[in-house]
Amino acid sequence: MGIRFRRRSATPSALASLVFVAAVAAACGSGGSGATTATLSTRPVLPTQTLPGPAGLAGGSQPQPDGYMWLLARVPGAADLHLLNLTTAKVTQVVPATASSVVVAQSPSGLVGVGLATGTTGALELRNGSSGVLVSTVPLGAPVKDVFAGADGTTFYVLDGTPTSASVTLVNSQTGKASVSVPVPLDTVAVAVDPAGQTLFTAGSSGTIDQIAIGSGTVTGSYKIGVTPIQLAISPSGTTLYVLRSTATADNVAVVDVATEAQVRALPAPAHSVGVEASLDGHSLYLIVGTGTYGNIQVFALPG
Repeated sequence: MGIRFRRRSATPSALASLVFVAAVAAACGSGGSGATTATLSTRPVLPTQTLPGPAGLAGGSQPQPDGYMWLLARVPGAADLHLLNLTTAKVTQVVPATASSVVVAQSPSGLVGVGLATGTTGALELRNGSSGVLVSTVPLGAPVKDVFAGADGTTFYVLDGTPTSASVTLVNSQTGKASVSVPVPLDTVAVAVDPAGQTLFTAGSSGTIDQIAIGSGTVTGSYKIGVTPIQLAISPSGTTLYVLRSTATADNVAVVDVATEAQVRALPAPAHSVGVEASLDGHSLYLIVGTGTYGNIQVFALPG
């Protein structure tokens, strides 16, 4: 069952000091039931850091070891990539992007993958991680919906689909070519992959998480997380899945134990969250916030 947080109206300047109420959910049941109960704490939860972002912020890559993070901003008819210095909280580069860019991810090797989606086709752009310069473009048979950078530093997992089919295509960034495609549920909106590159996690608009063996395409687990998912992130250890999700009144992040397929808690998320990324040390979540008029990144410490 989804856990709801009351959303306050906010102006761009107010977003840096939004106060949330923590919710801790204890899992009840097993075998992938996803059932949870929750109690509310009166302790406010504040971001440990709020970083400015561009208007129209639509997504961001995982924070990198060098202290940078790529952001994708979209306005009608145009898109830009912004390189954010997480230490100084300043954008150091702005690179024009293809207008049909919808999502950005960055490999541990530094290469950036930008997913493109037109009405009927899609592609993955591979870009230099330091300059944002286009290296190559890998055509795909359907519009891109999500991109996940594998922990191996080479593979990008690209969710693409049409109203009648959906799959995750593996793209080798060294050869610049697509290889196998893994069929996924038609309503899949976001994907993540375990660090070993063996298990694909998909989030469906109906609120279902599926675990799929990449080698065989077999569904090895399926469970509900309650409300509409927006994006997935996974801990560096691969043991915890973070599901950014939206309710009628607010956004929150479901924390899911991969081994038990159960939600263990729910964390607050800022209004208008469009993405979530886990820090490399596993101690923080980066919530990406964006509308047509403002954007920022809010960092929240994970409970110990």
